[in-house]
Amino acid sequence: MSFKFPLMLYVFLCSCIPCITAGNRDGDASQLWNELRELKAVLSETILDLHNTRTELGVTKDVLGKELAKTKQALFETKELLDITRKKLDKTMEDLVHTRQDLADKGRELNETKKWINVNKGQSNVIHKTNDHKRLLDTTDELHQVQVDLQNLKVNMVAVQSQVKSSQVPRIGFTAVLGKDVSNLGDNQVILFDTVYTNEGSDYNPRTGVFTCEIPGLYTFYVHTLAEPGKHLETEIIKNLQHMASTYAYDKDFYSSGSNMAVMPLQIGDTVLVRSYGNGHDHNGSVIDYKYTSFSGFLIAT
Repeated sequence: MSFKFPLMLYVFLCSCIPCITAGNRDGDASQLWNELRELKAVLSETILDLHNTRTELGVTKDVLGKELAKTKQALFETKELLDITRKKLDKTMEDLVHTRQDLADKGRELNETKKWINVNKGQSNVIHKTNDHKRLLDTTDELHQVQVDLQNLKVNMVAVQSQVKSSQVPRIGFTAVLGKDVSNLGDNQVILFDTVYTNEGSDYNPRTGVFTCEIPGLYTFYVHTLAEPGKHLETEIIKNLQHMASTYAYDKDFYSSGSNMAVMPLQIGDTVLVRSYGNGHDHNGSVIDYKYTSFSGFLIAT
């Protein structure tokens, strides 16, 4: 449809040729031919402009389609994070309900034990009054057993309290390695440890190589690297763009490794990652070797 008008104009111009020929007899042929050439040039430019406009519209459509796809992917990832957080909250509430039930059961057991001790004490007083030596010995044995049972209950109570305390510390920890060698490492480039072995809490993202804190506390992070012979490799552990620790590996003739660890407090939203350190590495060739390079982290205490 966009070429209909230029095509009609072209047909019109062609139909004018006989008239131009007839005009030649009157001496106006030269002027008419010049006008015809100018009209044909305008027609060609118009067709070219329409073609360029159509091409630009196609490119714009492709760009808008890609941006829409990126937006949909970001929304999907946000939904996944919300689902994970909701599951963690549900699990925490369930653990608290079980803990309260255990404490209530232990409290009832202690009350029953106290009642039993009071009853036995009353029986012991009666036996003293009646001077029945045999019953006194039997009651003494029973009282001793009650004391043993009470001591065992106290030990169990301490164990339950320890379990309650430990159950309140979330299970957060991850270990990830490289799925393949990394080549042409750039300055301050984030290293993507894309093969995940452990990811308790799902706070590490293998698509970005970034650990994002969801539960505040004290954390430990460890990185180990391996460089090819003759290659320099220097990396750093970064918390919120702040340098925390570095590794260095180089050997002229053999593979070389570097490792380091950092302990740091994190708040909700803090990020931790591993990246190349400045220009202290080679830009050509493979500088990191497969599963010999790893990144780990875990929660110590809340």
